[in-house]
Amino acid sequence: MMHGLSRDTRRSLKRMRRKRAGELNIVSMIDILTVLIFFLLVNTIGVSILGVNLPSNTSVPQKDPPRALSVVIRQKTLVLGDRGGTIKVFPNIASGYDVVALNQLLQQVKQRAPDDDKITLLLEPDTPYDALIQVMDAVRTAPSPDGRQDLDLFPAISLGDAPNAAKSP
Repeated sequence: MMHGLSRDTRRSLKRMRRKRAGELNIVSMIDILTVLIFFLLVNTIGVSILGVNLPSNTSVPQKDPPRALSVVIRQKTLVLGDRGGTIKVFPNIASGYDVVALNQLLQQVKQRAPDDDKITLLLEPDTPYDALIQVMDAVRTAPSPDGRQDLDLFPAISLGDAPNAAKSP
């Protein structure tokens, strides 16, 4: 195979083969590093978005636990409750859910506990989307007396699945 080549040409071919065997394929390493950097950036950004605030060793525990208000949206009723159980049940009216009465009661609750801003909406599986939006609007804001700007009631809304009817608050 190399019989027709000169001695110098054969030596240079051997040197090139040895040199190629010692080279690294840097392109694949750059690909791996790019994926690794992207992965690390995405995970770092995700942690900062969560905003987890852990208590410090010197923090004083709260005297009263938060009220943990919840509204269970059932097919025929709205049930307002907290850790103590059911506060009030609002049966449906002719036009649907009684969100006006719910809003009025939540205004009274907000007057008694102005620092509370969290509420949980618990939905049954076939709850219409429009009903969810109506209830969210009713628990989030209330019209101000002067009518200029809405007042915040419970703007921090969490969603979840409603418990079985026998276990509801």
